[in-house]
Amino acid sequence: MSCCSTERCRLGSSCTFLIMAMVSGCAASIPQDALRLPESTLDVRAMQTRTFEAPTENDILIAAVAVLQDMEFNVERIEKPLGVITASKITDADSSSEMTGLFFLQLLCAASGSVSCDAMSSASDDQHIVLTMVVLPSLARSDAFTVRVTIQRVIYDKLDRMKVQERIEDEQSYQDIFENLRKSLFIQVSV
Repeated sequence: MSCCSTERCRLGSSCTFLIMAMVSGCAASIPQDALRLPESTLDVRAMQTRTFEAPTENDILIAAVAVLQDMEFNVERIEKPLGVITASKITDADSSSEMTGLFFLQLLCAASGSVSCDAMSSASDDQHIVLTMVVLPSLARSDAFTVRVTIQRVIYDKLDRMKVQERIEDEQSYQDIFENLRKSLFIQVSV
């Protein structure tokens, strides 16, 4: 007689069959386009990516660090073997239109006799911006490098509560970075 009783073996086989049936059922229900990226993702990636000519990857990394420092970013990490630069900065997020709206809300609150109204504490205060730049050799040309920049920000209110967490999708922000990088590379390579 084996260490496994017949009842136990039947139970084990039933469980195995049930698990296999569940897994195959899940696999059949995956939508055909589940792994396809939406078209907007491709547009965002195109906005975040440019190709630059440069003698070496090191030249682009040096130019990128200079550009980020000129733009008042603190370079936090450089992973030279991977071609990754991470930088951040904290800026003021106050908006005059937001402050005006909250001021009038505060006045309405006070006029209604509400003691606990503190509308101004929900005003935006600081925004923490994190920029990541990845430099990779171009697959199309040996003397070129592909640079991709991603920017995220978190906005906090006057009480240090997180208000907004988002990816920056403003095309002008990316164009400014790439234009500054192009100028910096031109100066660096020309010297």
